[in-house]
Amino acid sequence: MKTSTLILAGLMTLTSAAAFAEGGAERSKQFYANFNFIQEQAQEKAEQTASSDVKQLKADDTQQPKS
Repeated sequence: MKTSTLILAGLMTLTSAAAFAEGGAERSKQFYANFNFIQEQAQEKAEQTASSDVKQLKADDTQQPKS
């Protein structure tokens, strides 16, 4: 392979990598911000489900079994 071809191929590789990497930091920050938001929503749903289960268990305990 000629030296000039190798240099040209290297420059094309570097410029294409730079073009794809543009805005990468912002995308990464946005992903982690959305991830935290989704995890908080999941935690709230789990807590609501757990509290409704506890309320249902307490309601079942107050009823007397029929004999």
